[in-house]
Amino acid sequence: MAIEGSATMLGWILFHRALDPALPEVPEIFRFQEAAAAMGIDLQILHPHHFDLVVGAGEEWTVKYHGSPIARPDFVLCRSGAETDYFTLALLRHLERRNVRLVNGPVAIELVADKLHSLQELVRAGLPVPRTILGKFPVDIELVERELGFPVIVKTLKGTRGTGVLKCENRSQFEDLAGLLESAEAQADFVMQHYIRASHGRDVRVLVVGGRVVAAMERRSLTGGFKSNVSLGGVGIAYNPPREMAELAVQAADTLGLDVTGIDILFDETGYRICEANSAPGFQGLERACGVDVPSSILEWIVSTQASAMAPPVTGENDALVALVFGGRSGLRTISDRSPTYRRFAGSVGTRLIAVGLRAMAQSAVPPAFIDRKSSTTLGLRTLFAGRITTPLAAFDETEQERALLITLAVSIWAAVLPWLAGAGPAISGVLSMLALLFPIVFLLTAPIGRLRGAARLQHGGPRA
Repeated sequence: MAIEGSATMLGWILFHRALDPALPEVPEIFRFQEAAAAMGIDLQILHPHHFDLVVGAGEEWTVKYHGSPIARPDFVLCRSGAETDYFTLALLRHLERRNVRLVNGPVAIELVADKLHSLQELVRAGLPVPRTILGKFPVDIELVERELGFPVIVKTLKGTRGTGVLKCENRSQFEDLAGLLESAEAQADFVMQHYIRASHGRDVRVLVVGGRVVAAMERRSLTGGFKSNVSLGGVGIAYNPPREMAELAVQAADTLGLDVTGIDILFDETGYRICEANSAPGFQGLERACGVDVPSSILEWIVSTQASAMAPPVTGENDALVALVFGGRSGLRTISDRSPTYRRFAGSVGTRLIAVGLRAMAQSAVPPAFIDRKSSTTLGLRTLFAGRITTPLAAFDETEQERALLITLAVSIWAAVLPWLAGAGPAISGVLSMLALLFPIVFLLTAPIGRLRGAARLQHGGPRA
């Protein structure tokens, strides 16, 4: 396999149609190839149906294309999006099983191709989406009017570039549509969604690459219609997303497992709602609006993360804690991007840990009537409090208590060192270090019998295996 620094990187783009320049996706495919050539990457455009897929032939690399062996790629970009069929998914699973890096993977592509399934996952993660009902026959119009109201949006579950979406202005129009679908014995699955008036004719497409917002554009309808897609004649304008919107897009990408995605966000009366996600987002309008080179941004991320992407996965951060301390994953990544050295990064992290610690202490000291219930600190602490472990540690077996003690000790020592790394004065650093080192003592005294017994065992041979 080609590796950076020793040979040319080899990549594939999987595309399911003929390379006809008249198709809107094809110029974007060629843009990827041009950007790759400028970076010294060999990027091949391959049709997924031209592979020979043999299962049970062992673990060796035996993949063939048009009946001939083909070299193993360093990465694969799938650009079939919502039109990804079963054969393409099977090919991606086959490549994934052989440790080929996929951008995006088959699980994420299949998930977002089903609009309802992706909305279910987003809701499960606590992210805001429009209220949605899965269509069935006969259509329960009373349910639709009660839960969604009119106007109502009707969508097919698998549509792209704004197709398969319409708006019924009132009950009469909806009854006509429902009757037409029933009489025609329509086979397409569909959903009905609450119409968000605040976002009529406009939304924001946020491009997320590797967990970072690369660019965003506001899309506006020029005809007064409710669809804002650039592919349908809308106009795209460069947009600087507020932190809340950017974090929402990053969380959506993380929740759906998408390395590269376009997240469409609607303006709600009180904030934002996620409309949908795209596993192979179109970007011609985004490039015109923002002046960003999307293929180069994606390929540069792939090259820079190739080594870490092939390493074993590590446990992710606790979202609530990261949101409390850093303002979300995007905030943590921003700190990382702006820190040229480890010392600078450690100092920035330490400063924020100290700041959030002081804010948390203030929350405990201030009377409830004076606490701002909508502040980020209050919301973050309440989220952590609501999700806290309810089983008392005294009920854990001794091995678990010992592990918890070790973790507490490690975290306390690290917290004691952080003020010095952050460059605080000796007096402040000394006080904060002493406070940090009090945590293990408090931990031990909370349930003396079980924990002190575990601590004694640590002194006489360590924890049990």
